[in-house]
Amino acid sequence: MLATFLLSAAVTAATTPFDVTQLSGSWSDSVNANSVCDQARHFTRMQLSDDHARLAIFNDRTWKSKLGETNRFAATVVAETERSLTLRYDNETRLNANGKLVEWQLIIVAPGVYRWRETDWPEGKVNGVVGIRCSP
Repeated sequence: MLATFLLSAAVTAATTPFDVTQLSGSWSDSVNANSVCDQARHFTRMQLSDDHARLAIFNDRTWKSKLGETNRFAATVVAETERSLTLRYDNETRLNANGKLVEWQLIIVAPGVYRWRETDWPEGKVNGVVGIRCSP
């Protein structure tokens, strides 16, 4: 009976959905100590679909990346936890070391702070970008 209860608790904990309110507001990111929320900076808003299947990222200006030049990115959510979304960007062509399309985790590390990591990186490794919520 105790084993059944513990297994049930573990399954329930593993399926806790991502809290969409963690994405609310206007965000900016930085790789240095410059003022992240200065008005001259680039700002982003994120919108998770009601079914948590898709994430849209809207930028206030055109952004150049390995996915192209645009002011909007979209991704399929392939997994979620209470504090992270694992994403595969639309039009992704980059391959990881295993020859599979690159997937990214958006991790909420503290209220109003996110980090990115590629899923095949060692546990705990994140890229240099720190995302900060600048407004509600």
